[in-house]
Amino acid sequence: LYSSGEYSDLVISCGGREYHVHRNIVCTQSEFFSAACRGSFKARKISLPDDDPRLIHIMVHYLCHFDYDIQLQHECFRLAPLETGRDGTNVNESVGDILLTHAKVYALAEKYLIRGLKAVALRQFKAAAAVSEDIDDFFGAALVVYESTIENDRGLRDVVVETLCKHSKWLDEEKVRDVVKGLGALTYDMVIYMRQKRMF
Repeated sequence: LYSSGEYSDLVISCGGREYHVHRNIVCTQSEFFSAACRGSFKARKISLPDDDPRLIHIMVHYLCHFDYDIQLQHECFRLAPLETGRDGTNVNESVGDILLTHAKVYALAEKYLIRGLKAVALRQFKAAAAVSEDIDDFFGAALVVYESTIENDRGLRDVVVETLCKHSKWLDEEKVRDVVKGLGALTYDMVIYMRQKRMF
């Protein structure tokens, strides 16, 4: 049904692509789409012109399969195919790119009120952060997390704080100090985390 769109009764469009989906599958997972498809409005086509088409592709795939893989955007948008290393990781995509994608999917899931997708994005972000050894890979995603989430949404923020405290040597980098100094919320979160862990 995902591939053929057979018996679909709702169209989601973004970036020139149309996804023929099923309301009973989409609306039960998203409060946003549920609201758009009921009452007097009862949309049969929902356009999302302001979103990244690659992220929408991942979102729609999740709604139909309850999981997602970053490989999807490479296959769908005809980007360079990902090479897989012996450990199963993608060798031509940096950890930073992977972290950024998961952070953006998390924000998209919050926007469209898809709790399941948000949980999967958090799980995958956490897994990628665990193998991140380069501040340049990690910090871009950390900034996106703090710019795209509210203060009491602790999911990704807690992962960022834990990772930065785990790699405390990163704080020796002047560029990192400048960003931490400018992000009061991140500074506060790190202090509270270190105090709770009795680091001082």
